[in-house]
Amino acid sequence: MASRVLFAILIVASIWYFARTIYRRFHYKIQSIPAFPFDHPGARFWRVFLEVVLQSRVIRDRPVAGLLHALVLWGFFAFAWVSLRHMALGFRGLEAAEREESWYGLFAAAWAVAVLVGILGLTFRRFALRPKELGPLSPTSGLVSALIVLLMLTYLLGWRGFGVHTTAWRANWWVHTVSFFALLVVIPQSKHLHLALSPVAIFFRPWNTSSIRPLRAGDDDDLGIVRFTDLAPKDLLDIHACVECGRCTQVCPANLTGQSLNPKEVILQMQRGLMAGGAVISGTPEEVGRGTAWVSEEDLYQCLSCGACEEACPVGIEHVGSKILDLRRGLVSEGRTNKPKVGSLFTTMERTPHNPWGVSQETRRKFITAERFPIFDGSQEWLFWLGCGASYDPHGQEVARAMKRIFEAARVSWGVLEAETCCGEPGRRAGNEYLYLQVSEKLIEAFGQKKVKKLVTSDPHCARMFDVDYRQIPEFEGLGIRVEHHSELLARLLPSLALSPARESLTYHDPCYLARGRGITREPRSILESAGAEITEMPHHGKQTFCCGAGGAQLFIAEDVRGGEEKRVNHRRFEEVLATGAQTVAVACPYCPIMLKDAATHAGRDDIAILDIAEILARRLSG
Repeated sequence: MASRVLFAILIVASIWYFARTIYRRFHYKIQSIPAFPFDHPGARFWRVFLEVVLQSRVIRDRPVAGLLHALVLWGFFAFAWVSLRHMALGFRGLEAAEREESWYGLFAAAWAVAVLVGILGLTFRRFALRPKELGPLSPTSGLVSALIVLLMLTYLLGWRGFGVHTTAWRANWWVHTVSFFALLVVIPQSKHLHLALSPVAIFFRPWNTSSIRPLRAGDDDDLGIVRFTDLAPKDLLDIHACVECGRCTQVCPANLTGQSLNPKEVILQMQRGLMAGGAVISGTPEEVGRGTAWVSEEDLYQCLSCGACEEACPVGIEHVGSKILDLRRGLVSEGRTNKPKVGSLFTTMERTPHNPWGVSQETRRKFITAERFPIFDGSQEWLFWLGCGASYDPHGQEVARAMKRIFEAARVSWGVLEAETCCGEPGRRAGNEYLYLQVSEKLIEAFGQKKVKKLVTSDPHCARMFDVDYRQIPEFEGLGIRVEHHSELLARLLPSLALSPARESLTYHDPCYLARGRGITREPRSILESAGAEITEMPHHGKQTFCCGAGGAQLFIAEDVRGGEEKRVNHRRFEEVLATGAQTVAVACPYCPIMLKDAATHAGRDDIAILDIAEILARRLSG
């Protein structure tokens, strides 16, 4: 009877402490908008099965450490029935215990050995090898590892080591029980809370790189994320789900090239500030040093918004749109930015001709007139949105010429707007919501007047803006415009094109906003293969691509100074190009050629051709 009372006290106390700690983490008053997404629930549950149960993402990115982690997790799945029987025995009384003779006892014992291998391997890696990305040693990591080892050893000893009902067996049973309940006390206070939160975070993970949330309609106090009370429920879930594995930092181009941005620390600093009762989230490095802010503006404005951190995160954290970019928006809304180049970008976009290049609209007008581009009047099927890159950059104009040739060869009905203003992408990514809303209002009105129903662009940044950001505006969503990147349309047009393929060895650079921002990796390759290309892949390709260095408005706001051995992001990417031995780099974004050509010039390799997929396809048109 005494043992049952003690057991009941232990279970009630540990569950109470677990619930109390969870409540302290999540009771914070936050905004209820936006709600959690519930689209495609079947696909979301399947993703949870793959990434949680099968540990696919964990094993993919770090095979050895991932497999060790998976052994521990799978072992606990195998131990579920053992734990239930153990708890039931605590309520029934130890005198009801019987020797385990079923096959399941042996099965659980095998998994106990597997868990010991996994946890000891992880402990050696954490405390002996100490990979840089994991950060400082955590006492709770060692404590959890010790408790898991105790659980496995005490199970094995109870299964065959000690005779049932002996004093040693009873002592072993209590050690196992206390270890189990100790985990309920330690887990909610540490990174191991991800065991409970990660399935939920993964279920609600966006399909592609996260986007900036829409401001609450009619709420003049909504300026983006400024204070901890501005966080949404998914933000709170993300902040507490972080496993501190450092995978996000390990793939961050800014961090890898010597800058201070550390995506893991952005999330952890938000967690620390939240738990400490902080008010303002981000500020200057001086404010962070004084403890009046938690995340440095300096770090936020190094982000390329490439989404590599989110793609690598094993627990579904949204670092980019709903954290870093929204924190930028909060700083700009309150006039607390201290970045001269950011202010210069806004000034350039606010003045005529309303584009980040500061180039006269007359340049574009002369270009489309000289090339005899048809003007869209509503009767054509497709509006070809040139965007700033294809309107003002010489290489971008070559891509537009190639698209014209392909459209004519495929007999596509198309046209361009007589006048375009920037879609607002650099302004919004840099944090100026007001500027974005101004330009979007004018464009939405123009689209409505022209009765645009299908829009195609060679710029994945523009495609992302129209297909994600603009759809947050009811007036645009009501127009029912279908948005495509030119790789999507060109891939469908291949059967209607007469091609003369020519064998060519090249490498393809996946743009971040296409591969991770839209999930498109196959279509550009099918276009190149149809043109006769043999693709030599770089180490980072597909959804694991490496940024060219232009995203997140960095093309316009990046600081020019580098010191010591630091390399620019585009230089590091170009080193991968050189390693393939290819003489041609295929791209699918107007920003990428600018950055890669700069790197080629720096490396003295102007002999390497950098061409858009449309240019390569146009060259293979028969006749």
